[in-house]
This record gives sequence, structure tokens and C-alpha cells, in this order.
Amino acid sequence: MAKIATELSIERLTDLARRGAVAFVETLETEIAAIRRAFPDTFDNTGAGSPGVGGRRRRRRRRRGPLSAAGRAAIAAAQKTRWAKIKSRRRIDARTTSSGGGSKRRAMSAAQRKAIGERMKKYWAARRKVSASSKKS
Repeated sequence: MAKIATELSIERLTDLARRGAVAFVETLETEIAAIRRAFPDTFDNTGAGSPGVGGRRRRRRRRRGPLSAAGRAAIAAAQKTRWAKIKSRRRIDARTTSSGGGSKRRAMSAAQRKAIGERMKKYWAARRKVSASSKKS
């Protein structure tokens, strides 16, 4: 009995792979043609609006010309108005809080400030006493 060759050469394997790829591409092209026939308004024939990724058309960026002096002035005026509005809100917030810096702290009463002052006087007197006793030693 003759031995059947089961191994393929690299050239033969490459040729078969190429033929399979060509057949697959032809199948895809026929499917694409069928889809284009089914939805002609989605695709134009000029190629400029050809769909990109996901079937969406690519948008071209609009080139803008130079801005006129009047246009720049209008933009600057609008921006100044926006900033004035923001700054007025900050001033209102600063007036409603006690610290004036726009933080959301509650205001201290006079009695609370006095109590803190007395505690701090005691604290610093104790620190000075410890400091003076360590210098004597």
C-alpha cells in the first residue's frame, strides 16, 4: 500500500489560506452590496460621507475664519457679565458667614470667644511656667 502524504508544504498552506481569505472577502462584499441596496439613503456614492466606525458618518470640522473686533468685544462683554455674576454670589456668601472668607462655619458668640480666650491665657501661662522652670535647672 502506498503511503498518503498528509503534510502540506508552507507554500501550499499559504496558497490555501489566501484562497480562503479571498472567498471570505467576496462573501463580505456581496453582503455589503445587499445592505447598501436595502438602505440606499444611508450611504452616498461620493465617498465623502462614507460611514466610519459603527456605521456613523464622519463629521468634518468647520474651519473658522478670523474673529472680528465686534465679535471679540461681544464675547468679552458676555464673559465679564458671567464673572460679575459669580463674584456677586461669592460676596453674598461671604456676608452670610462669620469668617468673611466664604467658609461655612457657624458664628461664635461673645461668651464663647471669651471662654476660649481665658483657656488660652491659662494654657500659655502654664507653658511659660514650664519653660521658666526648665531654664533654671
